[in-house]
Amino acid sequence: MNGASLFPQKNMAAVSQELATQLKDFMKKTGSDGAVLNLSGGLDSAVVAYLAKKAKIDVRLLLLPENGVNDPKDVEDAVAVAKALNFKYSIIPINEAVEAVKRAFPESEFNSKNPTIAWANVKPRIRMLYAYLTANLERRIVLGTGNRTEILLGYATKYGDAGVDVLPIGSLYKTEVKILARHLKVPDSIIKKIPSAGLWKGQTDEGEIGVSYDVMDCVLHAIVDDGMSIEEAAANINVELPVVESLWRRMVQNAHKSTAAQVLGSRGQIGDNLKSSFNN
Repeated sequence: MNGASLFPQKNMAAVSQELATQLKDFMKKTGSDGAVLNLSGGLDSAVVAYLAKKAKIDVRLLLLPENGVNDPKDVEDAVAVAKALNFKYSIIPINEAVEAVKRAFPESEFNSKNPTIAWANVKPRIRMLYAYLTANLERRIVLGTGNRTEILLGYATKYGDAGVDVLPIGSLYKTEVKILARHLKVPDSIIKKIPSAGLWKGQTDEGEIGVSYDVMDCVLHAIVDDGMSIEEAAANINVELPVVESLWRRMVQNAHKSTAAQVLGSRGQIGDNLKSSFNN
């Protein structure tokens, strides 16, 4: 199954121009001096970097590997992107910060039900801290790398890699991001990589979720964009019903990750009017 072939194709030249223009407009509205981007050496962050270059934004790149866990080739690829785009970059391993949190936090006092995931999520939260420290120091905003697939499934760490100011590729499914990458001439070595959040050694996105991105994108597009029921989606794209149900459950359970913290009471969410004014 090829996810990109099962829903309408986008004109990537027009898409890249639209996203670059919107990103430039966003920057102007914030009054910031530039942007910060955590560059992993993977597809999504590389595409965001290339879009920022197209938008003529001054970007400070942070390469934040966990030595011994993340593939050294990812750092090499990230450096190559930084040099190709002529962006300033800093390489800051996060090992010491991760170990400092482990030393400082008295885990034995808590009923630890899922320590592997809990500690894995510390890493993107440390990276978020470094990104915003840089942003505050240099009066920048933080660019996010989440795509539509990840956002819909909640496949991100809340207040980690999901803690950003703007999501340049948030409207594109993962399979569309790959097509856009080819249009932007992102290196093949990055485009062909197996997607990984790098949370632990050998971890892959598709392995953790249990479904390929082609299938994910087809299912999500059928349900969210075409308005199909779970049963209709399974039949229409010839995917087993339990697979569609598992993706639907993940969407529902993780919906809180892509929304502001819920304000209880009769007055509703704070800032809705401000957001409307900002976006107009």
